[in-house]
Amino acid sequence: MADDRALGRRDRARAFVPELIPEPQDLDRTGPLDAKEQQQLERIHAARDHHQAAKWMRGKALDAAFRRRLFRGEDGQRTRQQYLDAEWDGMSESAAYLEIKEWRLAAQIAATFERPAPDSHVRALVDVAEKQGHEAVARWYAELRQRGQQLGRRVTADVVANLADFLRTGTEPERLEALFVPRQLPPAKPRKPTPAGRAKRGAGEPVTGTVVTHGQDGSFQNFGMSGADGTGPAGQPGRWTLSAEHVDRLSAWIADGASAASIAPDHAADLLLQALTDDTFQHWIGTRAWT
Repeated sequence: MADDRALGRRDRARAFVPELIPEPQDLDRTGPLDAKEQQQLERIHAARDHHQAAKWMRGKALDAAFRRRLFRGEDGQRTRQQYLDAEWDGMSESAAYLEIKEWRLAAQIAATFERPAPDSHVRALVDVAEKQGHEAVARWYAELRQRGQQLGRRVTADVVANLADFLRTGTEPERLEALFVPRQLPPAKPRKPTPAGRAKRGAGEPVTGTVVTHGQDGSFQNFGMSGADGTGPAGQPGRWTLSAEHVDRLSAWIADGASAASIAPDHAADLLLQALTDDTFQHWIGTRAWT
């Protein structure tokens, strides 16, 4: 037994390497795990946590490359996107900034809970953590996970989103058990008939949005827009209008998709935004514009 404990200490003291994972093989074993099997299981779990920890480390690495402007290359002319194309397998800037946004909370949760959190859990909490502090939110998350273990309940992304809702309003949940209640989507509002003499929805109730483009240095820039065709002065790209009907349809579609995937609507909206701002979307829409 003493030798097993010493071996376990040596495992924790050295960096994780693939050789620590036991070789997969069929064994006909029953009954409680013995000391050797328990150690093998701990190594399997270490591989799981190593994978999650490596993801937030990647976000930190991207953050360092961007903030130190190391992406500019030897000639000093390389943009962020050109750097990502060359060194990060063509990752889009939006995806890179998403990882940068999440890594501090992911690292804090790993330190507080002593186990990394799934990506969906981090994304449900990252906005509130930026306002209330990563340490405080990580402590609440750790308490939620521990309470889930005590209750024998799964801590899903929706449960974490419930926690985020409480913290976002400045209200601390009195009983963590309440957070395990399934999230309810708000009922759809009945459409009001269009009053006589009034333009239909989509024509008279525009919702203003912003077109985001890239500057020559790879940074994001916003431009104002005034033209009805989606252009500003002298045909410059900029501000455009999205009809209220489109907003209603998109909101309902996002809510339905989020419910089907068992994730928070805010999380689903973030994923949609990431997909829409990805470079591949421009090619996708270009092939369908005239069909």
